[in-house]
Amino acid sequence: MLAYIWIIGYQGTLTQQASAQQLQERIKIEAVGYSGTNLDVYIRNIGDIQVTIDAVYVINPDGSVNNYVSSLGATLTPGQMGTIQVSGVTLTAGNTYVVKVVTAKGTEATYTWTYRT
Repeated sequence: MLAYIWIIGYQGTLTQQASAQQLQERIKIEAVGYSGTNLDVYIRNIGDIQVTIDAVYVINPDGSVNNYVSSLGATLTPGQMGTIQVSGVTLTAGNTYVVKVVTAKGTEATYTWTYRT
């Protein structure tokens, strides 16, 4: 019984530590640029700790995924901006799209825009 209480307490401590680190992670999508079938996503680390970008998703107006890249491993130090390119993206003028960026710890940022030619 004592071992069970210790394990539960230890798990709670790990969860709290992970949550605290996730709260220190903050990212912002500054802009997107589209050329041909490539979408460039400009991401800034506005948090207090280094972040690792894990995935970038381009989401269609109907909620389906247009395209994505994952397992990126790109790191950004606090204040740093980086660019991730998603290839094979097809956009239709006048439609509204969402880009979602996810870090390795699960922090997310979204950016919504209407594509105009």
